[in-house]
Amino acid sequence: MSSPHAAHRAPYIRRFLAPVTAILTALALALTGCSLSSSGGGDKVLTVAIWKGYGADLPWVAQDFKAKTGATLRFQYIDSEDNLIQLMSKADGSIDVGLPNLQYIGRGIDQGVFLPLDTGRLDNYNDLYKRFSGLGEIRSAGKLYGLPWTWGSTGLFYNAKDFPTAQTSLNALWDPANKGKVAVIDDANVVVPITALRLGLDPQNPDMSKIRPALAQLKSNAKTIYSSGTDLAKAISTGTVDVGIGNSDEVGGIEGDTPGLTYTIAHEGAVGWIDNWAISAKSKHQDLAYQWLNYMTSSDFLNKYVGPPANQAPAPANETVAKQFNQSILDRLQANPDKIDSLVLQLPEPADRLQAWNDAWQEAKAS
Repeated sequence: MSSPHAAHRAPYIRRFLAPVTAILTALALALTGCSLSSSGGGDKVLTVAIWKGYGADLPWVAQDFKAKTGATLRFQYIDSEDNLIQLMSKADGSIDVGLPNLQYIGRGIDQGVFLPLDTGRLDNYNDLYKRFSGLGEIRSAGKLYGLPWTWGSTGLFYNAKDFPTAQTSLNALWDPANKGKVAVIDDANVVVPITALRLGLDPQNPDMSKIRPALAQLKSNAKTIYSSGTDLAKAISTGTVDVGIGNSDEVGGIEGDTPGLTYTIAHEGAVGWIDNWAISAKSKHQDLAYQWLNYMTSSDFLNKYVGPPANQAPAPANETVAKQFNQSILDRLQANPDKIDSLVLQLPEPADRLQAWNDAWQEAKAS
């Protein structure tokens, strides 16, 4: 599978990796990042902090953006959401734009990292799904700080050729008949809410005394506990696993190479996520940063990005653009409007709660 997702990053890694050490952060700050074109644009250089291989750094983007604005792009690659907040906080304006996830954007807002956005300068703001643009997590004191860009879900996948009937319940992950056939994402921020959904518990604040034994059972059923898209694709293509927990965009990109592979949002639900563009409060290129936000959420960019399956793009937060896609694309993206209301969005959680989730998952893996 040749895609930027498989080669360079996995969607779940960009959202949930544990914080990097202070040493790694300092080293990242010392680097200039990675540019797709020369930095010889004087003040017309926009520095964007992103995950490597996540849409914004596709080969044609830098050329397209420069043709539209005359600006050169420079990319500072991140390896965790905490890393993004730390980098932008310490960059003193040398990073102009970042892509915080909904679960983490509040930290940057509270720390004064992000600029309050003027919706009058956001060309595509009114085209976004209202459920996304109206979220309180991207606001503070009535001001908007994040512009929703893409969204997706993490839920159940299975290979139809190995199952006589469609799998519609998360119980498939725990079914003893599937022992040794299950792929589980190595992330407590996913497996704990998924487990809670299966048990009918509050996925934001579940009873951990019930979660722990269920996690141990899930781990016992697992053949593969994976942390990279490459590992997942290999496990699926070799037939090592035929059911598991995966991301809608990741599995959607693999489906074309694996007849029968199906991603579905189980009747119990799935975990949802939203990535948002945010401008650094200290950016010296605010006008250019607004142009970037407008370009990234435009039909021009999104059609080029989302259309080709090889890009493994998530669903766009721009509802107007999504409505223009044919049904096959909407199905691949899991972007049908009815899916949105069945998602449990990943929201900011207290640090001690996230630690308890991680501890429980580590215990399960060690069992």
